[in-house]
Amino acid sequence: MITEMNKTIFFQNFQKAVQEIILQENMPLKNCKFWINPIIEQGKSMQAKDEIMRLSILTPNRVKKRAFTMDEVVSMLTFFSPLVPLWINCKMVRYTDEEIEIQLDCSLRLRKPSLLRNQEFGYPPFKVIV
Repeated sequence: MITEMNKTIFFQNFQKAVQEIILQENMPLKNCKFWINPIIEQGKSMQAKDEIMRLSILTPNRVKKRAFTMDEVVSMLTFFSPLVPLWINCKMVRYTDEEIEIQLDCSLRLRKPSLLRNQEFGYPPFKVIV
């Protein structure tokens, strides 16, 4: 179980998830773009910072129809570090000769490192969906 989370650890875990997608799809490493898809989990309680994330950082105006770099994703999702999204599902949505596009379905509930899901994969809170 992880007990620590900061921008560096989050970035490293994010890189591992992207590497897994690239290996599973047997693709060369290319320019990656990321689409953030915040998920409101029905019936789950939201804390104050979760609401700030939903209303200020991951607003539809900010994330819909806009691709981000890895650094931009890390900056947004670690805003309240060590609290980060409880889970993030990563899946490749498009692949061209120039780039790979990966969608990040992401919980709006921010939690401390020991509560993060997907610990069994070795790079919480990320999970690769093939």
